[in-house]
Amino acid sequence: MTPLSTSAAREVVELHALFVELFTGRSRDFSRCDAVFASQFEMVTPDGQRLTRAKILEGLKRAQAKADFRITIQDIRPIREDGESVLLQYIEEQYRDGETTRRLSIALFETASRAPLGVVWRYLQETWIDE
Repeated sequence: MTPLSTSAAREVVELHALFVELFTGRSRDFSRCDAVFASQFEMVTPDGQRLTRAKILEGLKRAQAKADFRITIQDIRPIREDGESVLLQYIEEQYRDGETTRRLSIALFETASRAPLGVVWRYLQETWIDE
């Protein structure tokens, strides 16, 4: 992977680790989310809902999970890259209340020097993976 795709892959892993901390109540610091979501960031959920950056942040602040909640990220791979952006695909597994859900995610990242890892989330689309 190139330095850009490596930074984006690290961003995926680190942000999802933060989600676990936030959802389980071990942290309430949302400043990193604010720093890594582009002003135009939007996502399409696995259920087909289109969410703006504001709605995503609002939902993250309301999200809760038990202490055993986990997220693992697998199979990160770049799909397309240019000098300013990279499109990544990865699988996200969530373990919640004894159940596992999986989703295939496609995320577009753009370079941003202000961001902790030099990239911001611009777009995300998730699709349920049936087992």
